[in-house]
Amino acid sequence: MKKYAPVSIVMPMRDNETTVIQTLESIEKQKYPINEVIIVDDGSKDNSNKIIRTFIKKTDLKITLITKEKSEGLGSGLNLGVKKAKSSLVILLHSDCIFTSEMEIKKITDPFRKDAAVLATYPTIELPLHVWNTYGFWEKCLFSRIAGTGYAGPTSKFDCIKRDAYLRVGGFDTVNFSVGGEDMDFAKKISKIGKFVLSKARATHLHYLGNNFTFAELLRKQRQYAMAYGRLLRKRPQLFLGKSIIFLIKPFLAILPFLPWINIVGIPIVFLYALLFTKRMFLTKSNYSNWRILLLPFVNIFLIYCETFWMAESFLFGENKIV
Repeated sequence: MKKYAPVSIVMPMRDNETTVIQTLESIEKQKYPINEVIIVDDGSKDNSNKIIRTFIKKTDLKITLITKEKSEGLGSGLNLGVKKAKSSLVILLHSDCIFTSEMEIKKITDPFRKDAAVLATYPTIELPLHVWNTYGFWEKCLFSRIAGTGYAGPTSKFDCIKRDAYLRVGGFDTVNFSVGGEDMDFAKKISKIGKFVLSKARATHLHYLGNNFTFAELLRKQRQYAMAYGRLLRKRPQLFLGKSIIFLIKPFLAILPFLPWINIVGIPIVFLYALLFTKRMFLTKSNYSNWRILLLPFVNIFLIYCETFWMAESFLFGENKIV
């Protein structure tokens, strides 16, 4: 592996005690030279820090743990970590993601060796059904649409970037984005000066593996996403002219039942959407014994209006809240 340039791994973290060890063990198994792992803790309130300090004592990885007292958002942690990184290639990795094989870092860095114009690469992110099936009911609802599938895109969950290019574009925008939306904004900035390409690398997004994912946490996550879309619509409206227009479906559905003449079909369409949006929940027999399945269509309709409100709030007032 001497011919391969060593990488620095920057890993932002906030309350990831259920996954961070699996992520670090996954890094350990990689057959690729790793200079350092920089973990930036964004004000965790759980045992994440303690778990990492214990791990540091028994690993050969060079790990630096930076602890913030107050949460400042994902982009802030990434910016700080990349500034401190010593390698020319930096991997951005979330602390709830694991590699699917021991060669994934090699795969995500391969495009740099083939094309000098490549500034950044991204992988395919997976959520296998065997992971999804371990979730509690409300977490299953949140991720039911991507369970058993993979999606490719620059998300900072497992991206690789030339450090000088990252610094040249100013890193992640922490003024307009806190958690959510900053990845799409950042990818747009990088794409203006060079190539941001898909690699053959793959990673599994574990999300949260504990037992405390409540309905309130579901609302918090949905609010986070909706506010991110609102800020993107305010800052980069051109993104919504392409595939990202899908983010405007819920606001459209929210007004459909109130449009004269159209509401006759609008109301049935909203109810159909409420069933199809989390269809995997209804197709999974193990969920039938949970009484919450009866409430799910009404919860989905409720969320259409909540998310529309949160998106509009973020778009109109430009608030950058950490939720």
